[in-house]
Amino acid sequence: MKKKSDKVEKEVERDEDEDEEDADGADDSDEGDEEQDRPAVSARSVADERRARRAAAARAPRKTSAHDDHAHGHDHDDDESNEGEDPSWWAPHAVMSALVLIGVLGFFGLFNKLLAPIAAHPAGHDETLKVESTTVEPAKAPTPTPQQPQQPQAPREMFAAKHLLVMYKGGRRAPETVTRTKDEAKARATEAQKKAKDGKSKFEDLVKEYSDEPRAGERGGDLGSFPKGSMVPEFQAGLEKIKVGEISDVVESPFGFHVILRTQPTQPAMPPGH
Repeated sequence: MKKKSDKVEKEVERDEDEDEEDADGADDSDEGDEEQDRPAVSARSVADERRARRAAAARAPRKTSAHDDHAHGHDHDDDESNEGEDPSWWAPHAVMSALVLIGVLGFFGLFNKLLAPIAAHPAGHDETLKVESTTVEPAKAPTPTPQQPQQPQAPREMFAAKHLLVMYKGGRRAPETVTRTKDEAKARATEAQKKAKDGKSKFEDLVKEYSDEPRAGERGGDLGSFPKGSMVPEFQAGLEKIKVGEISDVVESPFGFHVILRTQPTQPAMPPGH
């Protein structure tokens, strides 16, 4: 390739020498007329074209050589370009990774645990409580109303009695063994009351014979002492009509028909509420 280039250069030099000679001949003919000057100009143009073609032919191998040099130096340029890369290329990736990590931690509630103490005691909360506590007025105690003195109540009167009870079917607490009617029960009680009044029979014996109250015969019909109002109203009214040792008339109550013997109470009068 180098030898060829030298050969071309020699030819170019030879042509240049010929052109110079032609140019010198043209200069010598300047003294002629205008018709002789025109061929000289034409010869100079031809010489310039030859010179341009030979120069282009000489440059062609050089371009090929330069292209090869460019191909060999391409790798070197790549290395230089690699060396010239931005050293902060990793920064956007790091920021994106950090944002993703924060989102994941927030999804699992990690920030709630970290911020819970701060949220539980917000700034200024204690001061607000202090201000409110200073402005709260103490509640006024209710004014006690004077209590009226209670009037003394009379003690409850005590009573005592014995009785016999004749039940009928359908009466209160009448056992199934009682089958007599109400009228029959009244007639039976009247019969017992007459015997108790004539004094020929003891009251305890009449209780055993006529009374339907459970276990009345064992007690002789004795009810003992009791305060006023302890018995049913009908019984209490019949008892208050007689004196101690007297026999009452036949007294009707929801339980049946009673014959009552009032006795002396063995207990003193009871205080109110007992």
